[in-house]
Amino acid sequence: MTPTTAETPVSLQKEEVANMVFAAAQEMFVSMMGAEVQLLPEPDAGRSDVFDGVLSLIGLAGAVAGSGALICSSEVACDLSSRLLMSECPQVDAQTLDSVGEITNMIVGGLKNLIEPYTGELRMSVPTVIHGKNIFLRNSQADMAVAVRCGYPQGEFELTVRLSAARK
Repeated sequence: MTPTTAETPVSLQKEEVANMVFAAAQEMFVSMMGAEVQLLPEPDAGRSDVFDGVLSLIGLAGAVAGSGALICSSEVACDLSSRLLMSECPQVDAQTLDSVGEITNMIVGGLKNLIEPYTGELRMSVPTVIHGKNIFLRNSQADMAVAVRCGYPQGEFELTVRLSAARK
């Protein structure tokens, strides 16, 4: 892999970005959650875009623009929050949503650090976290879309990254 120039900001291959996403998740889990994550098979392309649970989204801006997201069930959100806060979180509440937003922030921040040598400096937005039923995801076109499923003993979650060359 060689760093990219501003003229070709998304020259990384999809597999390289997926590996970086997983590495960022693994680093955060080991250092902050006391567990390792396993890479699960890629999500089924034919699966429904509607789900029940939690969606945490962070925008990225710079030579590339896009987003990073964590998608999980309500049960996994509670477990992730419990692990981060080291206290029981029995239901999705404001504290749980804040925790999931912070977890997303750490993972996307780790990815940002890994990808910046290839894209140039990136800025991150604050997390937006949504909890509900029948959440419908519709993603706009992107130069690159990556989905990584991760598992750990108490459940699984999906990390998605969408990147496009920034408009001038």
